[in-house]
Amino acid sequence: MNEEVRCLRGSASPYITDALSSPVKWWGWCSEAFEKARHEGKPILIDVGAGWCHWCHVMDEETYSDPEVAELLNNYFIPIKVDRDEKPDVDRRLQEIAMLISGQGGWPLTVILTPNGDPLYAATYLPPRDKAGLPGMVKVLNATLNALRFKSSEVAEAVRQVREALSQEESATPSEPSWDSLESVINDIVSLHDDEYGGFGTMPKFPQPTFHTLLLHMGYHGDEHLVKLVTYTLRRMYYGGVYDQLGGGFHRYSVDREWLIPHFEKLLIDNAELLANYAEAYAVTGDVDLRNAAMGITSYLTSELWNPEGGFYASQDADVDPSDEGGYYRWSIDELRSLLSNEEFELIYRYLGVYRFKDSGEKAVLHVAMSLTEAARLAGIEPNRAEEVLRSAISKLRQARSKRPKPRIDRTVYTNWSSAAALALMEYHDYVNPGTLSYAVKTVDYIMSKLYINGELRRGFRSGPLYMGSLDDYAYTLIASIQAFSHTGEVKYLSFARELAEGLINNFEAKDGGFYDTKLSNDSPIGMRVKPIFDTPNWSPNALAIMGLQDMARLGLIKGDSLDKAVKSLYPLATRYGRSAASYFITLWRYLAEPPKVIIIGDSRDDEAFLSLWKIALSTFRPGKLVIPLTRDYVNEFTGDQTISYMVREQRRLSRPLAFVCAYTACSMPIEKPESLRQVIETFMVNRYMNR
Repeated sequence: MNEEVRCLRGSASPYITDALSSPVKWWGWCSEAFEKARHEGKPILIDVGAGWCHWCHVMDEETYSDPEVAELLNNYFIPIKVDRDEKPDVDRRLQEIAMLISGQGGWPLTVILTPNGDPLYAATYLPPRDKAGLPGMVKVLNATLNALRFKSSEVAEAVRQVREALSQEESATPSEPSWDSLESVINDIVSLHDDEYGGFGTMPKFPQPTFHTLLLHMGYHGDEHLVKLVTYTLRRMYYGGVYDQLGGGFHRYSVDREWLIPHFEKLLIDNAELLANYAEAYAVTGDVDLRNAAMGITSYLTSELWNPEGGFYASQDADVDPSDEGGYYRWSIDELRSLLSNEEFELIYRYLGVYRFKDSGEKAVLHVAMSLTEAARLAGIEPNRAEEVLRSAISKLRQARSKRPKPRIDRTVYTNWSSAAALALMEYHDYVNPGTLSYAVKTVDYIMSKLYINGELRRGFRSGPLYMGSLDDYAYTLIASIQAFSHTGEVKYLSFARELAEGLINNFEAKDGGFYDTKLSNDSPIGMRVKPIFDTPNWSPNALAIMGLQDMARLGLIKGDSLDKAVKSLYPLATRYGRSAASYFITLWRYLAEPPKVIIIGDSRDDEAFLSLWKIALSTFRPGKLVIPLTRDYVNEFTGDQTISYMVREQRRLSRPLAFVCAYTACSMPIEKPESLRQVIETFMVNRYMNR
């Protein structure tokens, strides 16, 4: 077996194993590939993509299958294939390089390095030859070889400039954070809001889960405009083709401004973080559309991506056939007519926007184009029958779609993404519809039993545990473990959280504060170490690490030294990134605002009065709230906390379950009645925040 094939076979990623049939003799990501490049003096081309990525498949089919491209790569380069889901640390480093070199990142990502591993060139999609203003791969490869042979001094200077810029990204003097920077970021995000179609920016338009969270949490405390803005955006996304109107769940992004035409891949992490957005926004507003969107996402996660042993599968491809983009999700008018009764067709034609495609020659992407009442009126259907007709039509379309070849699901269970899904399902259980807690708890149990091996958290599971986990694996799982304790009262989750927090600090903390994304001893072949704080648009690893340590400190289970150091050392970099580091500013808000923790103390979890207080504590929304359920069996975990020791004595004196709400170093009086607890959670010390 060729050395490069053996290296490629080291991954069971579908995206990587598909490359075995490519005319390009791909290497996988391994030190042997870099050693071979240095030894033979060949530049390195790295292709970063994912199984769910439509244009990655197009590039494989068109560019890397081109005989001239394959010949150049096989003879004069060391070509390396990387799955961005499997190796997010590698992707993150290369995306930073791409942003510095070309000002553009994304997938597929094409990066060319010198034989010594120094960054030289970066781009996203490249056709085989010049096309639509894009340089062809053949031209780029020949230009690279020419530059290395005949322009060595210019190459050396370009490499030096990139290296210098990368080092400056990490160097900043720690400083004291302020409310002013937080409000500046919020104003910047608001200025991007599309008041007509919702969302932020123009096109392509991505859902922005960290923007939604930051604005919703800030808006909860008095700025109703922010809440309305988030609600409007979430509703417009739910109405759009970017949401799967038949199967639930969101596609990655929309190519247009109005959320109409998506790229059709579905990622677990996007749907997990958006589910948390919809659950929280519904808790604040009671908006039925937000509830329905949350229900649709949950249905997709638990029916299509759920691993019966625990955890969730990573993603679903955009297409079955790259030449038929979105074919699984699109509908021709003739097909709809053949499947539906006349009145069902007339209703769907209007309500789900099929009429917008009648003159385009394209198959329709279903989206909510008007109210059901208006669609029924135009279709000549009595208003009181509209729901019935719609349900019948949707049922037929779902049945018909189920017979189509389904886009492939990547059945890798990634630790961080599954933990994100567990967290979202706990919020869904609390604020929308009880019944999903078992999925969340089973996910944390699965990670504890399958992916935490000899004191080290693994990246995920695919026929066996994957390699050492990254910072976001530790951080997301830490937060999920704390919430599993909040929802079950089981002390085993606190013990696991302690181990994860210790591993996070010992393995990833930088001397000057903040956290590297990989274990400190794990040097990258391209010689970069980064403290990821940039949202993608998903939560950044450093923001997640800070949030996990914040909750551990609020539980009194760790000291706040690493937390304080991280917040202050990353603050200059975060202010430089601004809204692109929105998740850091969510954690900064928590750091400055000190949101409440709700402590419930009783003799037994089987006590009805204890359960009533606990249920109210979980189901009452307040941003950043942390619920701590303590019974006689577990209070010893907190004997070092003088405040909790007082609460325990008070509960034993009165011999009945009590709840306390604490914030800003102050605590409420003992609370015995559930209805009183709800009010105190919503109002305790709120004025102090609003009058900051």
